[in-house]
Amino acid sequence: MQATDLRPCYGRYVLRPPFLPPPAEDLETYAQRLRVVADAAPVMLAYVDATERYRFANTAYAAWFNLPREAMLGRTVREVVGDAAYELLRPAVHVALAGQRVHFERPVPYSGGTRSINATYVPHVLPDGTVAGYVSTVLDVTERLHAEAERERTSRFREHFLGIVSHDLRNPLSAILAGANALLHAATLDERQGRAVARIARSAAGMERMIGDLLDFTRARLGDGFPLQPGPTHLDALCQEVMEELEVAWPTRELRGVLAPLPPGRWDRNRLVQVVSNLVGNALQHSPEGTPVTVVTRAEGPLAVLEVHNHGDPIPPELQPHLFEPFRRGPHTPGRRGLGLGLYIAHEIVRAHGGTLTVRSSQEEGTTFTVSLPPRPPSR
Repeated sequence: MQATDLRPCYGRYVLRPPFLPPPAEDLETYAQRLRVVADAAPVMLAYVDATERYRFANTAYAAWFNLPREAMLGRTVREVVGDAAYELLRPAVHVALAGQRVHFERPVPYSGGTRSINATYVPHVLPDGTVAGYVSTVLDVTERLHAEAERERTSRFREHFLGIVSHDLRNPLSAILAGANALLHAATLDERQGRAVARIARSAAGMERMIGDLLDFTRARLGDGFPLQPGPTHLDALCQEVMEELEVAWPTRELRGVLAPLPPGRWDRNRLVQVVSNLVGNALQHSPEGTPVTVVTRAEGPLAVLEVHNHGDPIPPELQPHLFEPFRRGPHTPGRRGLGLGLYIAHEIVRAHGGTLTVRSSQEEGTTFTVSLPPRPPSR
């Protein structure tokens, strides 16, 4: 082959004679290499010309139709895929031959049954703008879709099951808790019996909280968020009440309130008690003795803002984006009782009110959870 002469022409380099094309055997070698590459691809590949006839198909494409590769070449798309499948694919074929890229995922008739395909048609546009055909890439995604549907069914069943079991456990557990509390107040127990019944009452109360968390979890996952019963609620007064209750449960800890008076919002009071109790209780559990937990309320424009701050080890940066996911636990309290649903439920309650719950945490500043609430929940 003679050397190609490259000469500048109006700022560009163009081919000038003498130029000789590669020998025929080189073209054949090149074509063979392309076939090897196409056959190695994990997808079905084909080239369809402007008359809707197959001019190339890789091994995977031909095997999907149980045909030798040579048997496909020169046949039309309708002849290969069948009338029923062609009627479904025809709009995409026409769009590709009009010069537009097409991507779709849908079921198609196949060998007496149905298969789902994920397909992309890329038009082959010549320099003069003529569409010579299109390249078809196809994946059989039937098994993937079946697996996804099965996982979804399993997940829904599991969550329904959790909701049913949690609901059915509540009544007998309430009876146990009521009986234990009645015995404690009857003053008929000796000291040893009193301690045993008190343990039963504490355990039953803990189980009742966990069952409540499971019920809330299933409502959030299976329903339309949390059902709210909004009414006039003062966030600062609510926080003060929760802090007073927690001071009884944590007599050795200091709770600081910086509670600016706020106008009432239309919120679900009982649900916000859950949020504040969870955030303040979480701060008490994750901070060392001798350090305060600070609760702040303030207004930011129309929003009511609650902040709960504690000192101690920061939340690792890699955990922070996942902190409000269900069944998450803090990294430094492996023995803590609970299901890891508290922060998830608090987040979902705030979200149902149209607000946000965020966290920032560092060694220097400590950890702060921030709740921002609009004056009223969005319309459902």
